Parts: sequence; C-alpha cells; structure tokens
Amino acid sequence: MYKSLTEREQEVIKLMFEGLENDEIAERLIISTHTVKAHLIHIFDKLNCKRGRIELMARRIKELENA
Repeated sequence: MYKSLTEREQEVIKLMFEGLENDEIAERLIISTHTVKAHLIHIFDKLNCKRGRIELMARRIKELENA
C-alpha cells in the first residue's frame, strides 16, 4: 500500500480506511489504544499529513477516484 510504512503501520492504516476508530483498531490488532495513536502519529509524519486522519482519508478517496 504505502511502501514507506512498516507492516504494522500498514495494518493500522488499512483498518482506519475501513472506518474503524482507534479503540476498534486496538482490539482488532490486540494492542493498546496508545500504541494505535503512536502508529498514527508515525503514519501522519511519514506521509506528511498535517491534518491527520481527515487529510489522509481525503487523499485515499482521491486515490480511489483516480484508480
């Protein structure tokens, strides 16, 4: 999906794109919500998303429209 992300970060972003909230992602991956938040911070930083989840979701919608 996004080559600059670790395997775990890719799992987190995939679940986020499916519409899961942080607590649901944590439950699914059997990690803490704190860990999910840390992964999201790294994802946003690596993908240069200043506005976080909303910006990343908007980018994903554009990708899907152009596919």
